[in-house]
Amino acid sequence: MLRDDLFNAFREVPAIDVHSHLARDRMAARGPQDLLFYHMLLYVLRGAGCPETALWTGGHMHGNAPPYEAFFRYWPLIEGTGFGWILRTILRDLYNFDEPLEAGSLGRLEAAIAARTARPGWPAEVLAKGRIERVLSSATATPPPAGGPDDGIRCTVETAPTGGTRESVTWHERLAHLSKHAGPEVATVGDLRDVVAAFYERLDWSHRRALVAWISSEADFRPVPDARLDAILADARAGRDLEPDASRLLEAALVRAICLAIRGKTSVFQICYGVQFLPPPVVATRPVARAAPEFASGMGHLFGEFEDIHFNILNGYEIDEPIWCAMTQAYANVSLAGFWWETFYPAVMHQAVHRRLDMVPRARLMGFFSDGYCVDWIYGRLMTVRRVLANVCAERIERGFMTEAEALVTARQILFDTPRAVFLPDEAAQA
Repeated sequence: MLRDDLFNAFREVPAIDVHSHLARDRMAARGPQDLLFYHMLLYVLRGAGCPETALWTGGHMHGNAPPYEAFFRYWPLIEGTGFGWILRTILRDLYNFDEPLEAGSLGRLEAAIAARTARPGWPAEVLAKGRIERVLSSATATPPPAGGPDDGIRCTVETAPTGGTRESVTWHERLAHLSKHAGPEVATVGDLRDVVAAFYERLDWSHRRALVAWISSEADFRPVPDARLDAILADARAGRDLEPDASRLLEAALVRAICLAIRGKTSVFQICYGVQFLPPPVVATRPVARAAPEFASGMGHLFGEFEDIHFNILNGYEIDEPIWCAMTQAYANVSLAGFWWETFYPAVMHQAVHRRLDMVPRARLMGFFSDGYCVDWIYGRLMTVRRVLANVCAERIERGFMTEAEALVTARQILFDTPRAVFLPDEAAQA
């Protein structure tokens, strides 16, 4: 079938992962726990009924005693999901393991993983099998060792002076955190800019290819006078509850301060947004997909104010997709990366990729970011992207909107050429 032919062809197209958490000293999965309890699978398992106590302790998965019994009980309910497909692809392609996942097969899975990971060059084998030429990572702070083989990892900075995704944290608390860790008390918006600038000035920007930040989607970027922001800050400092409109303006002021702070340090700001953690009694392991109505369209103000910064958007809020496609036509400093969190599912990506190929120049599209902590999940998520892209291109060819030759050019551009041009302009990376 055409879609299968395209998928096989796309598997040979080189790719750059524009967002990961890959550590140079621990690139491969350590065992089944790193594969079966990948963080995006935890939410699906919880949705199937798996008790949170089996998955999270204090907001984090059990590290020393993986709850395999709970996994095997609920796996049959999630194996048909998008992330279920990815897990089965990883096990089949990388470990030649195509058995049912159950208690009786765990020992054989452990042995299969141990045999592969015992090879000194196993992570490089996985990257080569996936044709993954570069991986941008916020978990590795140094360039590849001089004189040795290039592992393909390139560094980014992923940090923000105060978190904005947990709505249980008040602005009063956030301002106190800023003052404690970044400088003097924040009484005015001018102080906010100074403190944020000091925060980023302390970081090591050498070899860093971008700033990455998960920002609040409860922001309103429409310009307001500094006096209005100063009044909001006064209320926040006094511990008064802020109205949603006021809080959204303050969130935007923080992002503007970040943009001012990174000028001259990096030219790329990779923004993740669209997932929020609600206030108690909702716990920190229960994210929701949402954004303020004016968030995406209001970002145009930011793009126009900071034309010297390239904004790379990781969208986790499906409803905003049409706005982002239009934004790439309105602003030359905006590109769309792959799909984040609640949008990284084959059905969601399928519709979005159709729209993006219709509306967005290929030089503004990036096909893939993994959010992966090991090369195994980087490989698996890339296979999903390639499968979705093949299915979409096959439909466009059958409808007369694309040729097979154009499909191959498109795959090469969005998987490799565009991310190389934006993140690695000084590298003569050839594939």
